[in-house]
Amino acid sequence: MMSSMASIRDADVLIERAIAISGLPPRGVESFRPGLEALLPDMARSTTLKPGARGRIEDFAVATLTARLKVEDWFATHPEADTPVERPLFIVGMPRAGTTLLFNMLRFDSRRRVFWHWEGNREVPPAEAAHLHDDPRIALRVAEVNAMLEDGVLPRNHHVELGDEPTECIWQLAQDFKGYPWLVQTLAPNYFEWLMHEADMTAAYRYHKRVLQVVQSRAPGWWTLKLPSHAAALSALLEVYPDARIVLTHRDPVKPVGSSSSLVDQIMAQQNDPVDRVGIGYQTAKLLALSAQRMSAARDANPDVPFLDMHYKAFVADPMAEVRRLYAFIERDLPDDVAKLMEGALARHNAERDQHAAHRYRLEDYGLSREKLAPMFADYVERYRIAPEKD
Repeated sequence: MMSSMASIRDADVLIERAIAISGLPPRGVESFRPGLEALLPDMARSTTLKPGARGRIEDFAVATLTARLKVEDWFATHPEADTPVERPLFIVGMPRAGTTLLFNMLRFDSRRRVFWHWEGNREVPPAEAAHLHDDPRIALRVAEVNAMLEDGVLPRNHHVELGDEPTECIWQLAQDFKGYPWLVQTLAPNYFEWLMHEADMTAAYRYHKRVLQVVQSRAPGWWTLKLPSHAAALSALLEVYPDARIVLTHRDPVKPVGSSSSLVDQIMAQQNDPVDRVGIGYQTAKLLALSAQRMSAARDANPDVPFLDMHYKAFVADPMAEVRRLYAFIERDLPDDVAKLMEGALARHNAERDQHAAHRYRLEDYGLSREKLAPMFADYVERYRIAPEKD
């Protein structure tokens, strides 16, 4: 078993590599260090990593640390970046509940600001408002994603964010080493438990806010942000963003658990052989069960925070009606030209979906069943009146 001292040494090596690449001194609070030191022992103990995988993971960690150093340096040397993040809208809750489509539709309102996929780990220098659609970083990320699609690394019939589309808040939290990207490299059970029960998520959201401050300094707007698993740390999020507006997405949890397990399986198989599918099922079910419990607890503890419930079945039945309901919730008008762009995006989505085979998975492959999941989500299903879907 790797000692804590070895973990610290390995963290120092990666940090020094990032410093050498960026040419920048460490600035700000090193809130990323506990997560990095919790993660590295699990990486070292893994017996399933393919040849070269550990090096690729370390390179990704260094790239992530390098991006963080650049964000902290920019914030420290550009005082104009220290501005409020006002009334951000967060889409949280159950994944696989239409959230990606909803997010992609909302991006067409130019008054609002989304975090673009091409900005992830390339936030500095912040993009200019006039170049949010022709910044050279866009072509770089588009080419990277397209290559992964062609190589089969990304499944076309599953959750895919194209290089010029909005992205979830995985990048900001990954730069604090408290997030999803570190759960899908290889099975990291100790890191997972640390992240679920011990991690200082308030510090993570303080850093999350800093990233938003940096990128909005040159291209401002009202923020629309999305990450279903924000629900697992919603109290910490609201401590940092007390004026946030929260959209809670709901769906029969059996579907999100199964589909998310399958997605993690597909990603993890790129680096691991074999893949511990039962371990994936355990972590996915626990994460979503904790998310369901904690979002209800945070809602009860923050009665002054506006929440909007959005159910998958209602969204699928009439996406535009749900979008209009969301705009009423945030007390903003939906301009006709923006609505037309959204309708066009919806039509393209439906056409593209019909071109690809349906995503298939079996709960049993992940050591799960509807009967096993039922008690984990019983309170959630009852509170939000979730009807079961066909298996």
